[in-house]
Amino acid sequence: MLVIQVCVGSSCFLRGSKNVIAEIENLIEHYQLDDIVTLKGNFCFERCSDGVTVKIGEKIFTKVTGESIVELFENEVFPAIYGVN
Repeated sequence: MLVIQVCVGSSCFLRGSKNVIAEIENLIEHYQLDDIVTLKGNFCFERCSDGVTVKIGEKIFTKVTGESIVELFENEVFPAIYGVN
């Protein structure tokens, strides 16, 4: 099971974490990954000045947007769950 965590603290929320979450939910549904990927909110990664923060597995990414999450999802989630580089 791969866990994706999105910061929902006040700074990230104001910067668009709600949109990032919605896009991740759409991607999980589109690729039918409900049984493989778990999406969770996290209150703070202590990177408040770096934009919306997302943790995929053990990797942390900052400045994530609703638009950039698609590429990040494809580049990080698929290799993590399918073992492809």
